[in-house]
Amino acid sequence: MLYAGAVVVAMVVVPGLRRAVSVATDRRPAPWLVAAVSVGAALLIVWRGEGLLHLAALSLVAASGIAAGWIDAYERRLPDVLILPLFPAVAALLVAAGDEDRLLRAAAVAAAAMVLFGIACAAGQVGYGDVKLAGLLGMVLAWSDWETAAVALAATAFIGGGQAIAAIAMGRKDFPYGPAILLGAATALALGPLDGS
Repeated sequence: MLYAGAVVVAMVVVPGLRRAVSVATDRRPAPWLVAAVSVGAALLIVWRGEGLLHLAALSLVAASGIAAGWIDAYERRLPDVLILPLFPAVAALLVAAGDEDRLLRAAAVAAAAMVLFGIACAAGQVGYGDVKLAGLLGMVLAWSDWETAAVALAATAFIGGGQAIAAIAMGRKDFPYGPAILLGAATALALGPLDGS
């Protein structure tokens, strides 16, 4: 029943996600593709979420991430309006969950992710939006366990490396890194241990 509800909610938000992308880019991704990504994300969240408040935090990040990922793919930018407001919202949900150990781990990984991506940004390898997105994803992924966050980093590097090779082969100088970060996070969430830690 929970999975069916997740699918319904995912389908309901598809027009809003497409609208957010069109407002930011004057382009609309195909509805079937947004629906597929939205439903996939919803099912993954229900499967891997660690309690109701973590489910809510993951859902907020996923909805924003889907829109932001498409915007980045189209325009090479991750809008602050889709990322920054989620930091206090997600933090509030995780604080409300009342698990001090998980909260400290989430905060530590979010900070570490922003430092790591900040170094890459200073070196010209990623943008400021990628730094913020990495911190946000680090927060929700580390809530489950350290390993999920580590796998996300490895998966992001692998996917981003593949993108870089493809971009070079096509003679392009840059490519959007946000989708690689989001896909890396989804991969890590899917592969993480079932019982958390």
